[in-house]
Amino acid sequence: MVALEINYKKNNTYMLISRVLTALVLLPLAIYGILFLSNDSFAIVFGLILLLGAYEWAGFAKFSSKLAKITLVLVVAIALYSLWLMNSALSPQVMSAVVAVFWLFNLILVFAYPRSAAVWKDKPLIIALMGIILLSLTWYALVAIHAIAILKFAQTSISGPYLVLAVMILVWLADTGAYFSGRRFGKIKLAPEVSPGKSREGVFGGLLLAVIIAMLFAFWHKAGLQDYQKIILITVVTVLFSVIGDLMESMFKRQAGIKDSGNILPGHGGILDRIDSITAAGPIFYIAISMVYQ
Repeated sequence: MVALEINYKKNNTYMLISRVLTALVLLPLAIYGILFLSNDSFAIVFGLILLLGAYEWAGFAKFSSKLAKITLVLVVAIALYSLWLMNSALSPQVMSAVVAVFWLFNLILVFAYPRSAAVWKDKPLIIALMGIILLSLTWYALVAIHAIAILKFAQTSISGPYLVLAVMILVWLADTGAYFSGRRFGKIKLAPEVSPGKSREGVFGGLLLAVIIAMLFAFWHKAGLQDYQKIILITVVTVLFSVIGDLMESMFKRQAGIKDSGNILPGHGGILDRIDSITAAGPIFYIAISMVYQ
């Protein structure tokens, strides 16, 4: 018993060290890539990351052969390249509508689980299709946001790369706030059938922290009442849907009987484990700023 406890503590320590070291390496690279790569270069690098995610998504569909997994990756690659070629012809309004329908559908799937599993359980092609749409919309939204030249907010101007970074910060704040408030106050489960560890109190704590920081940002830039209303609205919808993105991946992992989407990132799991919240937060943020600053 003592030996098991010692091994457990050693494993936890190892995981924590691995997690911190991986974050220390990846965080500067991510910030540099977002802020200093050209939009085309950002699109390529982000696309390659999502192709790794596509390979992991094949595990959700229970594709066992390498050929099937690589085929899914190639289909996603074709989808991303097609979006790139058609970018100038794509209507932002149409793409926003597609994003809205897709994530409202996912919202229903998550909170109706496990009954909703009847739609996709043991149907690998449907799961694969959902992954193709999810990754394609994530790529399109983040690249489109990154391409924004200037967005006027209060007494300042924000360029696309900083808006992409803002999405990342909102997700990080929400995760951090949810972790600590959930541990301290968490009682009511958010979606126990999907992710037993998440509580409503945790989500509220994460949302509150994100809103406070957003308001401080607005205050720093001498924002008016309308500016506060806009930034709070954008923050709230982005954070809430970041939770849906997290829950959606948990739902598919639970059905597939896997803990992590992969093991490419020491201490963190797979690519999808790191970007699950972004897959929803990015597209919803894109819709929000398109509507608020149209």
